[in-house]
Amino acid sequence: MQTILQTKNLTKKYGERHALNNVSLTLKQNDIYGLVGRNGAGKTTFFKCVMGLAKATSGTIEINHNINHLNAARRQMGFLINPSFFPYLNAKENLEYLCRVKGVRDKNEPERLLKLVGLDGVKKPFKTFSLGMKHRLGIAGALLGSPSMIVLDEPINGLDPQGIVDMRAAIKNIHAQSGATFIISSHILSELDLIATRFGFIEQGVLLTEISHTDLHKHTKKSLISEVDDISKAQAVLKSSLGITETEKTADGKKLMIQSQSHFEKSNQIARALIDGGVELYELYRQETTLEEYFIQLTGEGGKNAKID
Repeated sequence: MQTILQTKNLTKKYGERHALNNVSLTLKQNDIYGLVGRNGAGKTTFFKCVMGLAKATSGTIEINHNINHLNAARRQMGFLINPSFFPYLNAKENLEYLCRVKGVRDKNEPERLLKLVGLDGVKKPFKTFSLGMKHRLGIAGALLGSPSMIVLDEPINGLDPQGIVDMRAAIKNIHAQSGATFIISSHILSELDLIATRFGFIEQGVLLTEISHTDLHKHTKKSLISEVDDISKAQAVLKSSLGITETEKTADGKKLMIQSQSHFEKSNQIARALIDGGVELYELYRQETTLEEYFIQLTGEGGKNAKID
């Protein structure tokens, strides 16, 4: 898969404080990349450096394999940071103005993009828009000129539940129809999990890890924990009676963990099999780790008292 954006050791300092500290990030073509971090973690600073709105202290930025002529490469990017339009113009009129500014000559482009974000036919002025409508118009503006990469900084921040659902649907629809590559920042991991294909976790300006959606969910396990009198005998009974082989001892060696998520809802069958097999069953309960818990594990002790929604 072609690389759209790559940073190497990207660093931004304000005085002695690191807003970004040696961030090396890779964005692949057709990704929906979720940049996850708490407020103040460095997400917006990263975007500003990539877009040329802030000058990096050190490190390199490469856009579409272009490292020496970044200003030209940046013209292939669309971005939404804070949606700002003329308050007295409607959605179409605002996009028509942006077309003139950006040199987009296709007169049908505003109407096409408004349909894509669900604002076609809206005649009222921008100043009367809900926050969700403003964000969707911001995405339409970012899509002008068919950029290869779309940068969205906290696109669901401040939205009500319905606005979040609408924004999620708009991003998925645009990605499916246009094939554009997205990089989206948010502190709401559970929402990004519904749309992102890859993730980067950033904390205090440091990119902790990059991981695919599939690999991320390998860290979020649904398990059944059983306390029995004989772990080896319990493993043999589960294998012979139910074909369950995905078992291991817990870290303290005192309990049996059944790891297969396909067996998560079969606690009654498992309990019956163990008892019928002559195993003394003292306790059986469900255990589930979440994506938020994975984030807390990544950030370590320093992150445990702070919140990621």
